[in-house]
Amino acid sequence: MKKNVLKKFAAAALAAATVMSSMSVMAFADEAVTPSTGSVTITKYMGDAANDYEDIETHYGASHPVSESEATEKLKDVQFAYVEVGDCVQVDVEDSTNKKTKTEMLYKLTTDAAKKLKLGTADVTEKGIDYYRMATLNSAIRSHKKEAIDLVKNASGKYAASTTNDGTVTFTGLSLEKLYLFAETDASAAKKVSDGSAVAVTKVSVPFFVSLPFTDKDGKSVTDIYAYPKNSTGNVNIDKEIESVGTTTINGKQANANIGDEITYKVTYSVPVPENGLTALKIVDTMDKGLTFTNEASNITVEDDKVGTTTTGKKLDYTTDYTVSLNEAKNEVTIDFASYLDSLQPNSTEEFTITYKVKLNENAVLEKTGNTNKVQLKYTNKGEEEKTISPDPGKDTKVFTYGIDLLKKGEGTDTVLKNVKFKLTDENGAAINVEKTSEGYYTRILTTSATNPSNIVTTDDNGKIYIRGLKPGTYQLKETETNAGYVLLKEPVKIEIAEDSTIPGKATATVGDKKVTMQADQKNSGSDTAEVPLTVVNSKGFDLPATGGRGIALFTIAGIAIVAAAGSLLFMRKRSK
Repeated sequence: MKKNVLKKFAAAALAAATVMSSMSVMAFADEAVTPSTGSVTITKYMGDAANDYEDIETHYGASHPVSESEATEKLKDVQFAYVEVGDCVQVDVEDSTNKKTKTEMLYKLTTDAAKKLKLGTADVTEKGIDYYRMATLNSAIRSHKKEAIDLVKNASGKYAASTTNDGTVTFTGLSLEKLYLFAETDASAAKKVSDGSAVAVTKVSVPFFVSLPFTDKDGKSVTDIYAYPKNSTGNVNIDKEIESVGTTTINGKQANANIGDEITYKVTYSVPVPENGLTALKIVDTMDKGLTFTNEASNITVEDDKVGTTTTGKKLDYTTDYTVSLNEAKNEVTIDFASYLDSLQPNSTEEFTITYKVKLNENAVLEKTGNTNKVQLKYTNKGEEEKTISPDPGKDTKVFTYGIDLLKKGEGTDTVLKNVKFKLTDENGAAINVEKTSEGYYTRILTTSATNPSNIVTTDDNGKIYIRGLKPGTYQLKETETNAGYVLLKEPVKIEIAEDSTIPGKATATVGDKKVTMQADQKNSGSDTAEVPLTVVNSKGFDLPATGGRGIALFTIAGIAIVAAAGSLLFMRKRSK
C-alpha cells in the first residue's frame, strides 16, 4: 500500500517538474535577444536648397517614406561612406554650481576627428578626457561640412558603397556604443532611378553621426536606422545652332552657304556650380577644315545670362573674363573661363550665351556630309574629375554648299577645247566673282580683297571648269571666247541647284529645262549629289570659198605665168619662119 502511494507521489512530482521545466524554456524563448551589431540604410532623394534639403529625415527600426512631397525622385550611383570617429560613453558629470552629479551619455572623439572637425572647448572634461554632446557635434559638421566630408573620404578605414537601382544602400555590422560619421563622398555619377538620366549635383547632403543602439518614438531600443538625405541639383546642358549666314537669319541646325560667306553660330549652355565651386570651365569647338575662325574680339561675344541669383545678363570682357585660343593644327577653338570662376554663384545653375563668326573656305566639303563643328562643355568641380558634355546625338550644326563641273568639247569628236572662256552670273546677269586656286579649280568669293577676283572662268588643258562653293540658286554661264573654227553659244547655259527637302543637304539640278543627275564631289568623297555635271559642245564653222587677199595673188601669178608662156611660144614660132 505504502509502496503504491510512494510510486504515485514520485510520478506526480516528476510530471510537475517536467511541466515546470517546459515553462522555463518557453519563457526564455520569449525574451528578446539583444543584437550585437546594427545597421544604417540610406535612401537617396533629389531635393533643392529652397526646401531644407540638408535636413536628413531619419527613422528607427523600420523604413518609412519621406514626408516631403517634392522629394519623389530617388537617385542611384551616389556613393556614401562611413568611418569610426569615437565612442559613446556614460559619464558622471559634476555640476560645479550646485555640486550635484548627473549621468550623461557623451561622445569621446579621436584626436584626428576632433582636429579636422575644428571642435573647440569640450562640453565636459573628466580626468583629462574631452567629451562632447551630440548638439555640439551636429553644429560642427554643419559649420565645417567640407572638412567632415574630407574626413570620411580620406580615411584609411572607411567603408564605402553606392546606392543601387532602388536608390538605397545598406551598411551592416556596425558595432554598438561606437560613434560613426557618415558622408556622401561622390555624387558625380548620380542618376535618376526612374529613367537613368544623369543628374548634376550642386550640393551634396550634409554628413551625419550615428551611434547605436538608439531609442525610437515608442521608447524601444533599436539598432537599425533608416536615413533619407537629399541633394541640391542643377541643370547641365549645351546646345548650338546657326544664327545667320551673311545677312540671312537661320536660327537652326542647318544652312546653305557660298564659300566666303560669314556664318554666325550661337552656343547656349548651363553649368551647375557646386557649393565648393568650379576649378575649370571651358567651351571647346572643333571645326571641319572648311571653316575658318579668326581669333579677334570682334568675332566673339559672351554673355552671362544669369548673374548669381538674378536673371540680369552681363556681357563679358574678351580678355578680362575669358580667353580664346586657336589650335590651328586641330582647327579647335577653346574659350576658357578660368578668370571668371570666382564670379559664379555657388549652389546655382549658371547660364551663358556665346556667339562667334567663322567663314566657309575653299576646303569646304560639298553636299550632304556638310561642314560641321562639334562643341563641348568641359568643367571640373572642386576635388572631382573633369566632366564633358556634348549636344544630343544627331544635333550637330551643318553648312552645305555645292559646285559645277563643266566639260568643253568640239563637235563630233572627243577633242576637248582648252582656253574657252565663260562669264559666270546669277539669273539676273549680275557677275559672280570667283578666284582660281592653286589646285586649279574656282571658288566663290564675296570680297574685293581677293588676289584676282573675276567672273570669267576658263577651261583648262583637259577642257574642264570646276567651280566650288555655290549655295542653291540659279546661275548662268555665258560663253565669250572659243577656239578658232568653232561657233560661240548663242545663249547662256542656265543651271539651277535646288534643295531636296527629303534629305538634309541633298540637292537636285536642272540645266536649261532638263533634269540632270548630280554627281559626287571630286575633291572630297562621301557626297553623291554635290556637283552639277555639264558638257558643252561647240559646233564647227562652215568651209567657205576663199576670196580676196592671198587667193587673188595666186590667180595673178598664175595669169602672168600663162601670158609669159604664150609669149615665149609666139617668139619661137616667128624665128622658125
